[in-house]
Amino acid sequence: MLAAPPVAALSCLVPDPIRSFAEIHAAPESYRAYIGSFAFDADKLPPMQDLSQPVTATPNPVPAEFTGHQLGPTGFDTPVVEAAMLLQPSCAGPWCGSLAPDDKVLVFARVEDGQLIVDLDPCPGKVQAAPDAATRERLAACMRGEECREAR
Repeated sequence: MLAAPPVAALSCLVPDPIRSFAEIHAAPESYRAYIGSFAFDADKLPPMQDLSQPVTATPNPVPAEFTGHQLGPTGFDTPVVEAAMLLQPSCAGPWCGSLAPDDKVLVFARVEDGQLIVDLDPCPGKVQAAPDAATRERLAACMRGEECREAR
């Protein structure tokens, strides 16, 4: 009788922009929120890793240029053109954070020593699909200090 090898899976919460905002708002680091897209060399991001090989160390950061809009109290209405950011992928087992150039995304970029760092985790959180208009307005309300709770 043949047995299938064990299957490993990554279990992630469904991305929720409001929950992500609340998490980064509570973090000791400083963050900025953006909606837009990145231009970068996708070949520099780590591929899925082979489970039969040892897990590699944290991948190198990837320079990127971001174009879109920054979140402020009135919404995502501050234009950003070709802002330099660093994409910092991380891996959990064989799964590594990824992003495709030109994907329209919501990004929570960490400010560190004057540099904007985008943590590309294996599970979406700090980078996720751009939300709809209603969610963007809820994020603006969160930014104004109004009630900020994830959808139920």
